Amino acid sequence: MMKTLDHSSIKALISLLEDPSEVIYNEIHQTIIFLGDDGIPHLQTAFDESESDLQKERIAQILDELKLAKLNKDLNNWKEFRSDDLLEGLLLIAKYGYPNFDKAEIEKTINDMVAVLKDKLEGKTDVQIVHLLNQTILYDFGFNGNTHNYSAINNSFINKVFENRISNPIGLSVIYLLVAERLNIPLVGINSPGHFILGYVNEHFTKEGVTDGSVMRKVDFLVDPFNNGLMINNEDFDALLSTIPYDLKDKDLLPATNVAIVKRVMNNLIHALFTTGEKSTAEELLNINEAL
Repeated sequence: MMKTLDHSSIKALISLLEDPSEVIYNEIHQTIIFLGDDGIPHLQTAFDESESDLQKERIAQILDELKLAKLNKDLNNWKEFRSDDLLEGLLLIAKYGYPNFDKAEIEKTINDMVAVLKDKLEGKTDVQIVHLLNQTILYDFGFNGNTHNYSAINNSFINKVFENRISNPIGLSVIYLLVAERLNIPLVGINSPGHFILGYVNEHFTKEGVTDGSVMRKVDFLVDPFNNGLMINNEDFDALLSTIPYDLKDKDLLPATNVAIVKRVMNNLIHALFTTGEKSTAEELLNINEAL
């Protein structure tokens, strides 16, 4: 029955969270938890509008409980059924941080970048195509590396990346991947032990080739979006790996599936939360990520 509560009924329940009685709070807490996902948008709106410290604290507690459960459920469903859609996986993480954001602006910006590029690619070499990607993403649309706050929490929320036009290495790399996918440009994510980069493959590749790592043997050169789209040849990349040190026999482990990309974004978020003192939430997210 609780699943059918209308907006005004949910709003009335949330208003009771201002009552100082712990008995009333516990009853309302359980009722709202029973609503499940339906309660999240209403709670987020109430949190944003509330002027009561007690109410905001209680809303935050309930919100975190609901959002963690939703993220866990949604990420596992995505992994099992829809992991071909990288953007969807990233949006699920963003919805955890910002339940009420509208994805339309993200999709519009991606489509706008694709529209700028699609008529420029014919007859271009692979290197020229990367130059065009760099020009469009980094300069025309103004995306940049967050060199001043490398570990900022918002680097891991794709809605904020598109809003602020700034992110960490994997945040910039996924923009390239999302655009490249729509234009059939053969870019693959590379889980480099340094920071996340991209590989330009000499032919179109399969999901299986990424999963088993065989696509790594078809990478012609690497691209580092965080370093202004710098192109790195394989010999220089091997030399860089050797200084870490990294066993070059393990290079087939570097290509990143969409699931691996989402897990790395989650790890960055977890690290950011730990460093800002939100250790309890970070531990909950770590449990979700390790089980993914």
